Amino acid sequence: MIRPNIKFFTNRLLILCIISLPIVTSCDYFRAPEDCSKFFESRPDSLSGFSLRSGGLATHGKNTIDWARCPAGTQFKASKTCSGTPLTLTFQEAQAYAKELSNKSGQSIRLPTSKEMASITEKACINPAINLNVFPSADVDNYWTSEENSSRTRVACAYYTYQGRRSCLEPKDLPHPFMLVLDRDRNLF
Repeated sequence: MIRPNIKFFTNRLLILCIISLPIVTSCDYFRAPEDCSKFFESRPDSLSGFSLRSGGLATHGKNTIDWARCPAGTQFKASKTCSGTPLTLTFQEAQAYAKELSNKSGQSIRLPTSKEMASITEKACINPAINLNVFPSADVDNYWTSEENSSRTRVACAYYTYQGRRSCLEPKDLPHPFMLVLDRDRNLF
């Protein structure tokens, strides 16, 4: 009579182990991502699919846009750093700044779209979730994108670089830094 009880408990234990195995092995899923500064410090040659170009520009994959490696208002140096203080402008001021640069240079310079900002987001690390080998002065902040909120006129879209999240509820009158892109496919004249 004791034997059936042992078999019953053995089967229960086996089922419990099978059920708990996925739970135990998924514990790593809840681990916090690594800090990007440490992540890329140990990978100085990692460019995440970017090609570095002269003049402080970088191209991602087969895109026809070049990214300024430093936030607007700062300048890329040969020492692979950015000098100066990033501009923090309202949404309209940032758009006007890009348009003025575009008009003066004769090139299509603009703020990146949310999709373009998402394309440079690093999934393996945070704080900021951007490759610091490519964008050496990327800070954790809300960076303006070129997009406005389609249903609310007083807010626009910004990209929060801590984890790489977009929000289209950022008041347009708040000053934020922004990146610039050069659109090689678009001619101004």
